[in-house]
This record gives sequence, C-alpha cells and structure tokens, in this order.
Amino acid sequence: MDGLHSPWGRFGQLMNERGYTRRQLLWGDSWINILMESADAPRYMKGSRPAPVAESSEDIKRILENRR
Repeated sequence: MDGLHSPWGRFGQLMNERGYTRRQLLWGDSWINILMESADAPRYMKGSRPAPVAESSEDIKRILENRR
C-alpha cells in the first residue's frame, strides 16, 4: 500500500476505519489520542519476527552470542 504521506491521508483512513466525520477528527478527540490508539491497534506483519523469542536458557545464550 502506498499513501498516507500527509495528515489528510491519515484523516481519510481514520474516517473509513472508524466512521468518523472530519469534524469529529478535527474537534473531537485530541490528535495525540487518535495517534496513540492507531499505533496500538493490532495488525498483521509479514516476514520474520522483529525480535527473537527465547523459550529456554539455551535460547537466551544463543541469542546473546549472535548479538555481537
């Protein structure tokens, strides 16, 4: 997906996702609250995990050794 290069693109996405009007976005909730809710929303990510997961002490040792 390409887009959302400006606040107006983000406004459009929020209006579609949540059914907000432009007035609600501009004058309702504070912009920082809207951004924090969006940042914390669940989403799918492609590719490998962003950080390794350790399930045993050997996994921790292996992860720490590969860090250097």
